[in-house]
Amino acid sequence: MNCRETQKLFIPFIDDQLELKELEGFLHHMEECKECREEYEVYYTLITGMRYLEEDSGKGSNWVTPAEKLQSAQDYLFRRYVHRWEKIAVLLIICIGIIFLL
Repeated sequence: MNCRETQKLFIPFIDDQLELKELEGFLHHMEECKECREEYEVYYTLITGMRYLEEDSGKGSNWVTPAEKLQSAQDYLFRRYVHRWEKIAVLLIICIGIIFLL
């Protein structure tokens, strides 16, 4: 994913609207590209700041920093990855059990 593609995904990322593959590519690029990360931080701060103010001065909402949002997305992808491998491991154990029963 290049800078232009990544920058087009800033708002969908902020709004949690990226598909899994898009999210993976977005986060990978953000890890590698300092310029996009800096631009994302500006976008994030402006957009969420305006939304925070619109929501009756942020009552009932918690401010999440741009870095926390990225980390949260990384954690989500990691949990998805671990969950996928857990499913594979369970399936493998079931298959081995069936083979031994036969």
